[in-house]
Amino acid sequence: MRNVALMLLSAFFFSCEDPINIAVDTPTTGGQFSTTFTDTLTVERATVMLDSTVTSEQTGALVGHYKDPVFGDVSATVFAQVTLPYDGTNGSYYPFAVATADSLTAVYDSMYVYVVHNGFSYGDSTKPVTLNIHRLTEDFVKGKKYLNDNSLAYNATPLASQVLTYKDFKRATVSTTDSLIKFKMPQTVGQELFALANKAESRDIDKFTAAVKGFAFTVNQSAETVYGLSLTAGTSYPVVYYHAPGDTVAKSLPLTFLGERFSEIKSNRQGTVLQDLKMFQSIPASATGNKTYMQTGAGITTKMTFPTLENLLKTGSNNVAINKAELILEPDLDQITGNFKPPAQIALVEIGKDNRLKKTNNIEDFVALDVASGVQYVSDYSTTNNNYKFNFTSYIQDIINKRKTTDGIALVPSIISTSSTGATTILIYNNNVSRAVFKNIKLNVYYSGKR
Repeated sequence: MRNVALMLLSAFFFSCEDPINIAVDTPTTGGQFSTTFTDTLTVERATVMLDSTVTSEQTGALVGHYKDPVFGDVSATVFAQVTLPYDGTNGSYYPFAVATADSLTAVYDSMYVYVVHNGFSYGDSTKPVTLNIHRLTEDFVKGKKYLNDNSLAYNATPLASQVLTYKDFKRATVSTTDSLIKFKMPQTVGQELFALANKAESRDIDKFTAAVKGFAFTVNQSAETVYGLSLTAGTSYPVVYYHAPGDTVAKSLPLTFLGERFSEIKSNRQGTVLQDLKMFQSIPASATGNKTYMQTGAGITTKMTFPTLENLLKTGSNNVAINKAELILEPDLDQITGNFKPPAQIALVEIGKDNRLKKTNNIEDFVALDVASGVQYVSDYSTTNNNYKFNFTSYIQDIINKRKTTDGIALVPSIISTSSTGATTILIYNNNVSRAVFKNIKLNVYYSGKR
């Protein structure tokens, strides 16, 4: 009979329709083994403003300005420290120095900053933007985690500016240097950096960054697009050129943006449905037309709680087995227009009653949904089905069996990081402003219990 029960359960999960209830006799233990489907469990939803949105130490950065029809006025500024040349083979900086043979005769030529687009754009990409580079006048704080509401002082007069179109950004990939967005720096700045070559500052990262500080990237406030910049090794970089007597081609001294860097992301939501949203506060879905919201970079998220899970225990048995559970989130298609696309990938993090993301050893408590491997689960946005889908089976089982408790879970934008050994880690990725308006969130559960 045990084998028969397993066969019937297998047929149940591969059938085309969702049965409401299947009962299988189990004479050896007495009673019947009942499998049931429900999609009526309550998912209470609210829109929450998180207390801190870290934008430093990430692969990308965000610059631009646009007016979002749902989330209001959004602007972003990039702050990037200029760092020494980097050797990717051993993962360390090396001196900023001209060749020994040229050290006494080298002559400065020019300085450029090359910028790589990471593929992200949001807003009206048919309109050009003016991208500016400014000199920082304030030092970074070493090791500080910078948030979206932090900023550094910079000279208001740009060192260089360019009017750029979406085609210019799209073409600016790392495949060819000629495709990159190129800014020529003033001679005074280039000569200042060239003068550091072969000096004490050129061999010590702290001394070098203290002397040079870095740059701020801004756009004109009439811009209508936000763009992502890549600041990882081998992408955007400053470079100083020089020559020695007899040279027919200039020699280069490449620098990097691998030190401190972050995006300041500001929002003005006045006049929107979220204009009263404040840090730590939550607005229930009932107050926003039964919809909840998420905007990466701005710290806006959807919080979910499951107050009726214990109803599964009211089926006549305290031994409920969760056969399959899925959490399905459906964005409002009416709000996905132009390039206002939802986040490509999201993950789930435990959140407290105080609306702070829970952490252990200063690392967010991601919801791990693969008990056997402990792999943290993420969900990609499905353009075909217009949803995000999470396998929620083990998580719900643990709550039902009281092996864990929860005050709720929150959505976070995510990115998968893979180490050289192949191990994967989920990171929160806040350096874009993708957003979603969720019109429907449901929890589908197939469960079994002895009658």
